[in-house]
Amino acid sequence: MPDVQFYRRVLSIACVGAAAASLAACDVVINSMDGEFGGGRVKAEKTWSKTFPVNAQGASLEIKNVSGKIDVTATDGTTIEVEAVITAKAGSEESAKENLKDAEIKADASATRVRLETYYPKTRRAIEVKYTVRVPRMVKLELENVNGSIELKGVQAGIRAETTNGSVKGRLLGGFVEASSTNGSVDVEMASVGSDGVRLETTNGGITLGLPADAKATLAARCVNGGVTVSDLPFEKDADNNRRKVDGKINGGGAPLKLETVNGGVRVKLAGADAKPGSADTKPGKR
Repeated sequence: MPDVQFYRRVLSIACVGAAAASLAACDVVINSMDGEFGGGRVKAEKTWSKTFPVNAQGASLEIKNVSGKIDVTATDGTTIEVEAVITAKAGSEESAKENLKDAEIKADASATRVRLETYYPKTRRAIEVKYTVRVPRMVKLELENVNGSIELKGVQAGIRAETTNGSVKGRLLGGFVEASSTNGSVDVEMASVGSDGVRLETTNGGITLGLPADAKATLAARCVNGGVTVSDLPFEKDADNNRRKVDGKINGGGAPLKLETVNGGVRVKLAGADAKPGSADTKPGKR
């Protein structure tokens, strides 16, 4: 059985301390619902918006969230722009407003580092926060989520993204990428592969990695209940491969690719192409 580190540390929800940013002033929106998240019939919302000037290169963004989506898109410029929609759900308007009042986002920011954390009492379970973020392309990301997905587009500096009970999806990424999920899929397409490579892990879900045609990489892919496929890329596999263990070189070898899952398959394919299930051998470059 491959050495797979699948256990996720429990996300600590604590106040960040000095320089914490308060929720932006806005009207609370109340909507009726039909028994959705948290068993409630009424939804209350408010929006938290803030911008953070940062260095275009070398800066980092850290987000810790519980329940809700994190969506990050890279842009030109030197500003991190954040909009978070905070939603509380309950059986009455009064309860929904009360739950919403307790929800906060704590921010600690400088020109080199921005840290955001969702905070609310554990007793207020019917709350979720959706982050929509725009960052300079060369800002490094460190994202943690629980009960929600993470989506990334265009970031080039380096990414660590981890979620529990949700998926991770990335497009047009560059540099080092480390993405993991417990009870969710990991689907990443690279615009370029940095020297530190790519590491993708999940427990109950599949892994898909798309690579540019000229990517030079060394693959180590493992799964327990599933199979490994490599499609439409020049691939020279090692002699001792099997359905659940595939090692080899893409375009002669290079940056390390480490892909591991327990219950799910692993696919490596040409970026932008739909890989079809098959063997770990590839038609072009088959050895």
